[in-house]
Amino acid sequence: MKNLIFIPARFKSKRFPGKLLKKFKGNTMLEIIAEKVLKINFNPVIVSGDKEIIIHANMKNYLNIKSKKKHISGMSRVSEVINSKSPKIVFILFGDELYLTEKQIYKFIKYVKKNSNNNCWHLLTNIKKEDKKDKNVVKCKLNQKKEIIDFCRPYKKKYDYKCVGLFAFKKEVLLNYNKFKTSKRELKMKVEQFKLLDNKIKIKSLVIKNILNSINSVKDLR
Repeated sequence: MKNLIFIPARFKSKRFPGKLLKKFKGNTMLEIIAEKVLKINFNPVIVSGDKEIIIHANMKNYLNIKSKKKHISGMSRVSEVINSKSPKIVFILFGDELYLTEKQIYKFIKYVKKNSNNNCWHLLTNIKKEDKKDKNVVKCKLNQKKEIIDFCRPYKKKYDYKCVGLFAFKKEVLLNYNKFKTSKRELKMKVEQFKLLDNKIKIKSLVIKNILNSINSVKDLR
């Protein structure tokens, strides 16, 4: 199957435990994300090490793969289940991107296919005033080629974009993920993209304006 989007999911989030199975307007957050993927004619693949997530995915008849329980990041979790038969381009969508629309997801997919000479892609949006003081929001800086060259949590001048939980990778990048050197910045700042930058992997970006933030706490459910 080529049209896949992998959704790494864990149950025990520190800031909002069990958030992916919390209901929003009658459906769980994970279900809302998976249905958006289906609406653009892609198949969601839930990747989790938690039985609560796997049971829910089976109840909804979503494709799912059991991973190890502990992973440092969603990228790491998906890399565990990638093999030589996986699609050439692997799309990863985080399950807490509740406000990301089908149109925005599809626009990113088209952008990746149009710029297929790259190895890694990341969706971004513009920083708002309230984001500057919010350390849950990962900010980043771009070069003239629209490549991400650095990340931070406290706002810095010229770090005018923020990360959205939608990525794409050439399959080979994730197949070699475990061979990459450990990134001290990734561990210290809890920003998984440093694993790429610190191993000399360029990250191409697409900026779509005014995407609402992901769900990090109960107050984010608007």
